[in-house]
Amino acid sequence: MRTLLFTRMLLIKKQAFSTFIWLVMPLVLTTVLIQWMTDVVEDGQVPVAIVDEDNSELSKAFIQELQQIDFLNIQLMSKQKALYALEKNQIDSVFIVKRHFEKQLRNNKRHHLIEAYSTNRSYFYFAVKENISSLAQRKATQAKAAHEVKKLLNKYESDIHWSFDQIVAEGEQREERYELLTVDFSFYNESSTPTKKDVLLSPWGIWAFFALISTFYLLDWIIKESNHPVVVRWLQTKISYTTYFFNTLGFYLLFMLGIDFLTYQLLETKFVWFEFLAIVIFRLSCVALALFVAVHMKHTLSYHFITPIITLLLTFLGGAFIPIEQLVVKWPLLSEMSPVYALLQWDVSLIWSIFIVLVCIYVYRKESRRFA
Repeated sequence: MRTLLFTRMLLIKKQAFSTFIWLVMPLVLTTVLIQWMTDVVEDGQVPVAIVDEDNSELSKAFIQELQQIDFLNIQLMSKQKALYALEKNQIDSVFIVKRHFEKQLRNNKRHHLIEAYSTNRSYFYFAVKENISSLAQRKATQAKAAHEVKKLLNKYESDIHWSFDQIVAEGEQREERYELLTVDFSFYNESSTPTKKDVLLSPWGIWAFFALISTFYLLDWIIKESNHPVVVRWLQTKISYTTYFFNTLGFYLLFMLGIDFLTYQLLETKFVWFEFLAIVIFRLSCVALALFVAVHMKHTLSYHFITPIITLLLTFLGGAFIPIEQLVVKWPLLSEMSPVYALLQWDVSLIWSIFIVLVCIYVYRKESRRFA
């Protein structure tokens, strides 16, 4: 084993820098792109100042819901600072949650709850106002419903004694449970599937693209060394070429899995063994595919040319760039055509697992017959 490692280190000495670059490329580029996309999203948000004059539990909950709106960058300020920032065009508009906001809602009063300020350069004011008004109207409707429920409980002398907050909380739970504002559309004689928000360019989709490319380029040593005239000298050594071949392949695979483990730790907040198993199977699928292509190539130029084509094909078929959920429902076999799809679903593909085993058996027999 020591001899094999020494031989490998001698051969990799002149390519150490490029090998290191290909190893860390998926992690580095994925991190850079995620940070860039995060900055773009933040820059695309509309800066809006919120002044909380009431400073009550209900007003704080209202502001927290505003902060969950994707295109709004909510900034909590005092009234004086907010109006100064508006005058300097540092924010788009100012919305003030008036005093007694919670008290008025609890008393079923829905007028003059929020005060708004804008300028002739507040280009997104009307869109922001509609979103904030809609949320305020929702809070007012919940308050009115809570009052009606309390009236009914008192009218019929019910044994149930619910507070205002308990009624509102129960109403919100029922909204989430029964999806009162969600409607699924379907044509005649066609089944309806629940709507689902597709995430475009997920971090693991980006990583899968770069991982495929790096795996192919890391394994181009197979072509360089297998077709070199010096390879016939393995007949005069104690170690067979097949043993050297698969030990070297395992050497590269261990380094790849080490970087993959680090990537998983950085991109995910919680470690789940089955998710990491999906990453391992994906990496093994990439290695098996690159291995299968490499053993049939004579020149690295053609190998490097076909690598981007295979990578783009597999990432598109796997839904890394374009959501394919509707196509998978229509053609279920499409989900097995790329290991990327299984990775994005945190699943283990049975077909690709079989492919890994078959490629290993095929390459072992092929390389064993080379000097037989």
